[in-house]
Amino acid sequence: MKISKETLETMRKQIYLDCNGDEACEIAPGIFLAPSKILPGARIIDKMDPFFRVVVLMGKAYIMADESILGGCEELFKDSKPEWFFNFDNLRRIDYIMHEYGREIVNTHIYNLPASGCEIEKPYGDEIWLDVKDIENMRETNVCHRALCYSPTQPDVIAVMLKDGDKIKGMAGASLDGKYVRQIGIDVKEGYEGKGIGVHLVKLLKQRLIEQNTLPFYGTSESHAVSRTVAIRAGFMPAFSEFFVAETKDTLKPS
Repeated sequence: MKISKETLETMRKQIYLDCNGDEACEIAPGIFLAPSKILPGARIIDKMDPFFRVVVLMGKAYIMADESILGGCEELFKDSKPEWFFNFDNLRRIDYIMHEYGREIVNTHIYNLPASGCEIEKPYGDEIWLDVKDIENMRETNVCHRALCYSPTQPDVIAVMLKDGDKIKGMAGASLDGKYVRQIGIDVKEGYEGKGIGVHLVKLLKQRLIEQNTLPFYGTSESHAVSRTVAIRAGFMPAFSEFFVAETKDTLKPS
């Protein structure tokens, strides 16, 4: 399996919006730094502070930083390597600096993009598809919080589920994260794990999004082996990593 050049280019266009790539300067090989700016169509994650953000896509790091720390970032990262940017020593140093400005790093995540050449997943026949109206009607009774998040900045736009009578066995949902991309989340309920439901639903949703000319992506955590396995089995491959910052009350005042 491999990720096509077209898929990578679409994701790169999205990251250019996310990290103000048009104003970026290459401060070291593969390290691009730009002033913080929220652009139309950028991925705006709930509680994210645009003060500082880093996305590393296939060997290139895109950094967006507030004007107040732009010069310091250029000096700090002039000898950095994109592939090792998320090493803990580097994250610890960045987090300490962020605390001086009343921010802290939010969890790092690994994101996966669809691989080309995967077999088409055929529906079982009893899947239930949900549109925006259906999703809104489920707001008060939603039990699939990993599939439907009802985020104010990443609205849920489509979902597919399987049921066992009145019980939901599993659901995959996609949110409108940016101009070019939709993020897939999966939730398989207790008692239905290990039956391939998650992989099946993610594959179906991935296919539907691609048919709609949007790029699906799938996020997970370094320590979540089950989720990472679902991504691989559903035809996704690791492609980029990201972290951003949020305000913190535990502030270390600069001297």
